[in-house]
Amino acid sequence: MAESDHERWDRKYTAGEGPTHFRANPILKDCAHLLSGGRALDVACGFGGNALYLASLGYRVDAIDVSGVALAEAQDEAKRRGLRLNLVQADLTRWWVPSEQYDLIVTFFYLNRKLMSEVAAGLCPGGLLFQANRNTRFLAVRPNFNQDYLLMPGELRQLALEAGLEVVHYGEEPPGEGYNSQLVARRPG
Repeated sequence: MAESDHERWDRKYTAGEGPTHFRANPILKDCAHLLSGGRALDVACGFGGNALYLASLGYRVDAIDVSGVALAEAQDEAKRRGLRLNLVQADLTRWWVPSEQYDLIVTFFYLNRKLMSEVAAGLCPGGLLFQANRNTRFLAVRPNFNQDYLLMPGELRQLALEAGLEVVHYGEEPPGEGYNSQLVARRPG
């Protein structure tokens, strides 16, 4: 029987193979001037570095991931820091984003192209989406990487526009990481 996503990510996090840290994505800190509080959603949160950072800024954060191992680590770290997170374990291919609930949604290094329209609908008018994913330039360093999880250059921007979002920032090559696509987009208000 094939290993489920839940089992695979639990195994990876237990073995230290996943992103096992509590750091926020640098784009959140670089664009901190855009962060004004409210309700936030961290999609595929892993150990919760982004969720923890947002909670430290006063956001009420829902964080979702398929891995119970990662969520338990995020919960322990939140308690250690005196922060509160609402953690949800769910398969993101079957989970839906509640409509117009969030002032901010972050999705880092989880690629589900069909989710973009749901994420856009989950934003309150004026709400922001921060997203980063690897693009096909990543094949230069990992030629055997599954291309289903890589964006074409410009694709993330196009997905946001097709979902009705306004692009605030888009970049293909952040310093030192020329194989990522980064997006900050706003739902029109």
